[in-house]
Amino acid sequence: MFENTNVSWPSINSSLAKQDARNVTDRDCPKADSTTEVAVKALAYFAILLVSFVGNIFLVLVIYKNKQLRKSINYIVFNMAMSDLFAPLTIMPIKIVPIISGSYSWKVDSPQILGNTLCKLCYFLPDVSLAVSIQSLLIMSVDRFIAVVFPLSAKLISSKVRLTSILCTWIIAVAVHAPYFYTFRLTTLQNESYCISSWAPAFDHEETNRRYITATFIAFIIVPICLLALAYSSIALTLKKKFKQRKQQLSCHQHHRDRQFRKVIRLSAAIMMAFIFCMVPQLVFVFTRVFLWNWEVPPICVFRNGNAIPFSATFMMHSWSAINPCICFVFNRNYRNSLKHVLFFGRFSRMKFDLKDNQLKETKMTSIHSLRSSQSTPHSTKL
Repeated sequence: MFENTNVSWPSINSSLAKQDARNVTDRDCPKADSTTEVAVKALAYFAILLVSFVGNIFLVLVIYKNKQLRKSINYIVFNMAMSDLFAPLTIMPIKIVPIISGSYSWKVDSPQILGNTLCKLCYFLPDVSLAVSIQSLLIMSVDRFIAVVFPLSAKLISSKVRLTSILCTWIIAVAVHAPYFYTFRLTTLQNESYCISSWAPAFDHEETNRRYITATFIAFIIVPICLLALAYSSIALTLKKKFKQRKQQLSCHQHHRDRQFRKVIRLSAAIMMAFIFCMVPQLVFVFTRVFLWNWEVPPICVFRNGNAIPFSATFMMHSWSAINPCICFVFNRNYRNSLKHVLFFGRFSRMKFDLKDNQLKETKMTSIHSLRSSQSTPHSTKL
């Protein structure tokens, strides 16, 4: 959706990059970063790349290794973690290289078929990833909404339904972004190759591209944020009413179950709030650039390519793939305990568990043997 050079989603970035490419001779705004700024930007991206890759790998391993976590909302969290792995493997290195080199030109352009293939895949995969992640958030919100507002219908959302919904997120994301394989191509500008999205080879025929970008922007950012806010507002109001009514009526078992349910809601709400926090700066920037300045180069320097506002907005959006696994481990004790088991105590715990299991079996057999002996003694005496 929005990644290349200026905004975040590639289609928008590429089109805006064309506008800025026409104004490379404009000297009104200084574009060269100082050594300190370059170092800070590069380190910031290295940090979220590392956290995103390691965090999502751990999250996938934790859910995969722990059978107790392979249920309910964890299916959706697993799907989000798998999709978020594309970001550190594709778009983040592409963002780091221009920061260090100072040029947005495409570095791999020979042989041309390899350069074009990488150009298409390196923007197709992270946008599919983001679309899958956003749809997963919507599925999670619908799941929690039905469980809270319509509890009698919650049984209709079985594991099979969740898995089917997860599969649909990938199908929709791939279908929506399939045009990338046609539109993205290497284009030579001022003797340098750039990976640019264009629906037509001609430089100025961009109306179709702009309509496509606007539609995906509304469908995958504006609409989901509104739906998430509406769903979780309804959940919060419903929970507040129910907890007041049922507080005096719940048994100890029901209180425990209620606490577990609230933990799941808190995790879902935290993930949703983090998503909105990461996306709103990008939303505001893209909305301003596209709808206020009609895709033209902004008259304000700070809004131009490579400056503070576009960099900060893009960085915040990319940090979503790193923040998401961190939130899961912070808000869910089962994830933390499973991570400790996977990292440090895996083999030791299994050996300890096997030892305890054997001891329990031996104790049980001894008890059974003693019981049989005590029962047989009076019987023989009676005879």
